[in-house]
Formats: sequence, structure tokens, C-alpha cells
Amino acid sequence: MERTLACFLLNCVPGISYEKLAKCLEYAGSPEALSEMPGARLSECGAVISFSEQAAWDEWRDPELLKRKYDSMEKKGIVYYSRYDPDFPRRLLTLRDCPFGIFVKGKLPEEERNAAAIVGSRKCTVYGKESAHFFGRMLAKAGIPVISGLALGVDGMAGRGALSAGGYTLAVLGCGADICYPAENIDLYQALSAEGGIVSERPPGYEARPYDFPIRNRLISGFSDVLIVIEAAENSGSMITVNHALSQGKDVFALPGRVGDRMSAGTNELLKNGAQVLTCPEDIFQYFGMTVKNETVRKNQVRLSREEKIILDLMGSTPAGVDDLLEKSCFPVSILTGILVDLEIKGAVKKNGMNGYIRLI
Repeated sequence: MERTLACFLLNCVPGISYEKLAKCLEYAGSPEALSEMPGARLSECGAVISFSEQAAWDEWRDPELLKRKYDSMEKKGIVYYSRYDPDFPRRLLTLRDCPFGIFVKGKLPEEERNAAAIVGSRKCTVYGKESAHFFGRMLAKAGIPVISGLALGVDGMAGRGALSAGGYTLAVLGCGADICYPAENIDLYQALSAEGGIVSERPPGYEARPYDFPIRNRLISGFSDVLIVIEAAENSGSMITVNHALSQGKDVFALPGRVGDRMSAGTNELLKNGAQVLTCPEDIFQYFGMTVKNETVRKNQVRLSREEKIILDLMGSTPAGVDDLLEKSCFPVSILTGILVDLEIKGAVKKNGMNGYIRLI
């Protein structure tokens, strides 16, 4: 069997873990040699292969079946790159558990560009959503590829922010690249297919399973040079991505949150344990040694009066009402209204409903 199809087999055969297949591949010496081995011989490789796994292997190693699956994949606009392909991402080749191959819908990020992953809670606050969109937009506008998942909350908002700036963003899925999960993000999925990229190591048609997402998280950090955690609870799934990033030798940035906010407990704990502080896009630009000058970037460098700083300090991660700000600041209503208008003009806050404001910087 030729090499691409032999690797395709390793990605597609169901029910046999990556660890077992990796051990079999090491024993066989090449994907082609492994593909020629019947299921009954796989146990010779040092892996414990059950009878059901042997049967699945024998069914899927049929070259005609594999060719039909491969042709069906291509008709869906999905491209398969094996780890031996010259176009396979170099960053992934350095992973201890490098995938046998990846399925790509859209395009891959440019290898020579520094890339940043943005992750966080699915059930994030307004502060988390706004921050994810803002940093996704700013990094993409500066030419930095944004890597994330397609999940609700922080991941999806980071991708939307990147696309809004006309930049590149890549979503790494735990299901097949032909499946939009969650379905609520179908518009983002379609935009990524056309303007960015979607990647999975699972074959087309593979339905999402809870245990696949921690596994795919190693690819989110693997595609990136730095990991950004926007908002995460103490036991958030984002911490799995953090662990992958650290094991891969990547630096982690965390966005501070208000003390006592449950959704910022994880990021604040990361900061206590040595993560780098993220306060503005320039933190990432400086990390990459970039000099970026444009109007949007300067929004975080805007001059604020003493009164404006007081009001910003009183605003937490949730929308702040005018009545609440009046009580906390003790400013007359006419003064407070003027401050809020000035802050809105400077891009420091944004209106939320009739009588509330969201802090943006």
C-alpha cells in the first residue's frame, strides 16, 4: 500500500488508540509495512490488541475501501496531509505525539508567521467574550494567525474577532473536519472554510465525543508559538491546553480578572503560578519582537483622566449600570454621564443595553 493511504488508514481505523497504533508503527518501521500486517499479527508489535480491534484493522486495511473513503473525503473539499507530506505543518512534527496525519478544510497557517492560540471558557462572561473578540481582532490585524477551537464562548469569539479584521484564524476540531460542532457556530464554520482553516486528526464523518477534546487540545497549542488564556474557571478544560503548551515548551499568557469572579479563578491562578500577564495586544507584539503602529492598537495607549481611571477601576468583568457607578463613585450624574461619553469615544467602554456599560480595556 502506498504511504499516503497507509497513513490515512492509521487516522481512520476505529477503536484502536493512538498509543497502540504508534507502538505498532514503531515496530513495523513504516506505515506501508504496518498496513500489510493482518490484525492477528499486531500483537507482535508489543501492544495489547483485542479481537474486536483486530477485526476493525482487517476491515479497514482493504485498499479499495480506503480509496473510496479517500475519494469521498476529497469531494467534500477536505485535504489529507500525512506526517511524511512536505506540506505537513512543521510545528506539529516536533510533538511527542505527532498525529499520523491531519484533515484540512480551507488553508493551513503560513509556517513562517508567529502564531498565537486563544482559549478560554465556553460559559464565559461578557468581559471574556469582548476580550476574546478584541484580542483575536488585534492579533489578526497585526498579521498573527489566531489558533483556537470552534467552541462557544472564548474560542468562537476569538475566531470571529480575527475574521472581522480580515486576518487568518484556524479552528482545531475534535470531530471530523466536515462536521460543525457545536451547530450554533455554523456561520463561523462556513467563514473559516472560506477564509481561514479547519483542522482535525479525525476522519470525515467522525462525531464529536467528550474524550476527544482534551486530545485535540494538544494540536491547538501545537500549532501556536504562545498560548493566551482569556477567561477560565479553576477546573476549566482550558487548563488541559495549558498543560499541553507547557509540555511543548510554549509560554502562557493569562488575562487578569477581578478577584472573586468565578470565571477568572483559573486565569488568576495561572498568574500566581508564573504565567505572563496579558493586559494589551502590545504584550504579544513585544513577545514576538514586533513593532505595530496603527490607530486600533493605540486604543489601549489612550490618555485617561484621573476621573476616567476611577470609573474604569470600578467596572468589573460584567456590565456595569449607571446607578451602580453613581453609588460607588459619588460623582454627580452630570459628571458621570460626561465621563462615560468620553470613555466611549476613546474606545475604553461600550454601551450594553439602555443603561449599562462594558469595559473594553
